[in-house]
Amino acid sequence: MRPHPHIGLGTVTYLYQGEFHHRDSLGTNQMIYPGEVNWMLAGRGVTHSERTSPETRARRHSLFGIQTWVALPEDREDMAPDFEHHSKESLPFLNDNGPRHR
Repeated sequence: MRPHPHIGLGTVTYLYQGEFHHRDSLGTNQMIYPGEVNWMLAGRGVTHSERTSPETRARRHSLFGIQTWVALPEDREDMAPDFEHHSKESLPFLNDNGPRHR
């Protein structure tokens, strides 16, 4: 996805396969790989892009993931934009026996 703006919402990106390069008007320059989470809060406004790397686009590849859009509460719609990246190792892993860290 080429650069585009958002306001008043947040996005949560999670990949199962492939990779994304996230860049935004905050100066964020972050790769995301399977099992990691990107949480972007657009607030009063941010422009961002998410693309596969040129190296990946140059060869056969696949990409599978989800990106959910979260409406911010009305009193947070004009907050300063923010971005958080959470590595696979920092996130709990859930299975039938409950959560555990990797």
